[in-house]
Amino acid sequence: MKITGIIAEYNPFHNGHAYQIEKIKKETDADYVIIAMSGDFVQRGAPAIVDKYARTKMTLANGADLVFELPTVLATASAELFAMGGVTLLDKTNCVSTLCFGAETADGELFSAIANLLVAEPDSYRTSLKAYIKDGLSFPVARSRAILDYATAHPDFFPRTSSGSTPFQDATESLEQSLFHQITDVCQKPNNILAIEYQKALSKRNSTMNCAILSREGSGYHDKKLSSMSSATAIRSAILSGQDFSHAMPESAYAILMETLSKHAPVCANDFSMLLRYLLLTHVKEGFQTYGDCSEFLSNRILKTADSFEDISSFCEQLKTKEITYTRISRILNHILLGITKEDYQRAASLDFIPYLRILGFRKESSALLSEIKKNADIPLISKPADAASLLSKDAYMLFEKDVFAASLYESVSAQKAHTKIRNEFRREIVLL
Repeated sequence: MKITGIIAEYNPFHNGHAYQIEKIKKETDADYVIIAMSGDFVQRGAPAIVDKYARTKMTLANGADLVFELPTVLATASAELFAMGGVTLLDKTNCVSTLCFGAETADGELFSAIANLLVAEPDSYRTSLKAYIKDGLSFPVARSRAILDYATAHPDFFPRTSSGSTPFQDATESLEQSLFHQITDVCQKPNNILAIEYQKALSKRNSTMNCAILSREGSGYHDKKLSSMSSATAIRSAILSGQDFSHAMPESAYAILMETLSKHAPVCANDFSMLLRYLLLTHVKEGFQTYGDCSEFLSNRILKTADSFEDISSFCEQLKTKEITYTRISRILNHILLGITKEDYQRAASLDFIPYLRILGFRKESSALLSEIKKNADIPLISKPADAASLLSKDAYMLFEKDVFAASLYESVSAQKAHTKIRNEFRREIVLL
């Protein structure tokens, strides 16, 4: 049984995602495809446009066989922790042979070289990184500069051709120019950043999973232009502005999304603004440095700026600096909203990140896959939230409670916005197709 795993958000599922699943099935000769998917809140620090059950249904209708939920503590964390969570989840099935991911640069040799450097963190690299951060560069830029310094000083960083050039070097470029362009390209584009983190996680876990890197097709991650291969960003923008985006999604996914939106309004970060404002007001004395990824500096900056709070998106714009990105600020505010602390990160690490496999949905015809995972996985499978308390340790259940809280908060805001009845997370059923 050949099983391929994908780590995703599908926010929402679009043509590029369908292309990836179809192509990877052919290239890996996979019998089944498993998805480790973010729940109701995603890695960029925002709620998903529609809930995890609708997104699961779209995914299963377009080639996936089984969808697991990536625990909220990891799904909303930095790229490094997000990747570690996804890789570990698939690893712990003890069934997945290939991890597939898309990237703007589909060169495994380049990713492997950079990932190995970042795992080893030699002294010269760390010294350069600290110096660039001290100079005021953002972390992504500082890291790419530090990698370039190391690559320039170590001729064997990339393998050489017989002429002495790197396999990636343009004939018109010097070695240093070539390295600069390639490393900057790899280290600062969204999908490439995640690809490096996936490689790092595989290395740290000594995972036996192979890698299959697919070149990202169509629009860039942040591109808001609509086309047949639009980004999820463009589709979300179209949903919120009322534009036609039917050509950007598989027919079945579009139908599921529209059915969902006919009953439940699309959700965005600003829908949670007053909830966050309340939390900012109640934390005036103690600050926010205990929350995930929040430093004392950022806590003080939030406190000093809190009086000018209007909504989440404008507050992120106010708080961001040259060194601190909008996305990081958004993640920290999301952690405050969801009550995700540094202690939760520590708890996840102490449990080897993934202490359970929460099933969101599967195809009935793929029941043999589920049986295989039940037989091989060394952590509990949860299909009913009510069973979690009896299946999990105290600490593992505390992580699971974060998933339930996030889903319940999301559902509360969504129901209020659409004037519908709140659905209890403990009574939601897994998606079967």
